[in-house]
Formats: sequence, C-alpha cells, structure tokens
Amino acid sequence: MIDIGESLGSLRQMRRNGTLLRRYLTGEFDQVWREIRAYPRIDGELRDEVMEVADATMRRVAQNADLIASRLQTVGWQAHSSSYQDLRTPPRRGDEAVFARIVEISGAPIPPTLLAFWRAVGGINWVWDYNSENPPPDLGFDLPSEEHDALCIFAPSVLTDLFDEWIYQKASIGPDAEHQLQIDLAPDYLHKANISGGSPYCILVPSFGADPLFSDERHGLPFLDYLRLAFRWAGFPGLDQHAARSDVQDFVVRFGKDLIPF
Repeated sequence: MIDIGESLGSLRQMRRNGTLLRRYLTGEFDQVWREIRAYPRIDGELRDEVMEVADATMRRVAQNADLIASRLQTVGWQAHSSSYQDLRTPPRRGDEAVFARIVEISGAPIPPTLLAFWRAVGGINWVWDYNSENPPPDLGFDLPSEEHDALCIFAPSVLTDLFDEWIYQKASIGPDAEHQLQIDLAPDYLHKANISGGSPYCILVPSFGADPLFSDERHGLPFLDYLRLAFRWAGFPGLDQHAARSDVQDFVVRFGKDLIPF
C-alpha cells in the first residue's frame, strides 16, 4: 500500500526551490549547501536546480585550482603523473562517455557535486612525483611528504579500469542485491608519499543526495567540504595537523592568496 504522505514528500523534493542559484551567487555559499544537503534524495526538477548550483560552485573551484597549480608550476612542482594526471587535467570530450558508463553500471545518477567537479574542473593532482630524479622544490616548510596529503581527485579517464571490477562485483552478488560501488578518487596520504598505506579516498554509489561522503579520508567530510578544507590549506590539507607552525601559516598565505570562497 502506498504511503500518501511519503509520496507527497517525494514530490516536494523533486520540485525546484527557485532561489538556490541566485542566493548562492550572492554569497550564501554555506547556507545554500546546508539546505541542499537536507534533501535525502535529489530528483526531477530539484536535481536540475541543484546541478546549476553545483556547476557554479565547481567553476569557482576550477578558478582556485588554476591559481594554486600556477604557483606550484612556478616553483617547479611536478605531479606524479604515471598513473594519474597533470597538476590539473581539464575536462575532455570523452568524459561524458565515462559518466554514462558509471550511471549504467551503478544504476543511478552521479552525485551532483562529483559530476559538477568532473565537468568544470576535470582532475587535480598535486602529489609530488616521487619517481622524479629531482628532489621536490622547497615550499617553505620542512615536513615529510606523508604529512602533506596533497590534493588529488582523479580525472574521469582514470576510472575506466574500475568498470570490469564493478561488473564482476555486481554479477557475483546477483542482479537484485543492493550493493554500493566504490569510485576511487585519490590515493591515501601514505600512498601519495610512496609508502604502503590504506584504502583509496572514494565515493560510494549509488548515492541519492547532492553531496556524498568522501570516504576513507580522515576528516569524514562530504566531498564539497573536503574540497573547502583542501583549499583552506592551499591544496595540502594534511597541513591542518601543523596549524600552529609559522612556516605552514606563511605557505598558506602565499599559495592561498586570492582564492575565492565556494
């Protein structure tokens, strides 16, 4: 028997709010996203509106990413690109085919913040290339690389290797069984330093809200808030464990100058 109250609630959730993008663009960044996250499921017209906000958000992230990537490039920072990407990998034409495949295998839309990130930013990789013959340039603080936890979010093209594994997982548990697939988006802080470590940072799908948890990362934040944290520390969120150090504070001021809120 259909629960009428539940059905009406679902319909309300699918309707456009009508004010979210305007309010976001006038600076209500935190408030708008708190309201969006309050919806347990993003469907229909509401998803269209949330995607508008997510796209606007990630365009600002892209602007910040370019600022920091330019500063890293100026000092000679090299991305570990053998299996990831450059300092920033712009979106590519073939990405839409990757999105369609993820939707097909997972059976649900890609969460708005992740989809908007891929469409506006592409990929970010500020993990130092530990295979380089050169030592990393001096960023102004003396900490081992496992303390950096440099920002890294894989571009969509990196994920195609996961598809066969996902298909095998779904086949092994049966077509009707509920099962979340793991979108691996970054190595953990130890692997980023070429040390055997733990599970990759990831997002589990299907996920029906707007901003899923960035899983297996120590802060336990939604994806958008993880990005906010990363940029608060000029792209090296591991530095939050050394917030009292003056050299860390100086680096954040220099490399985080002129970043815009999102």
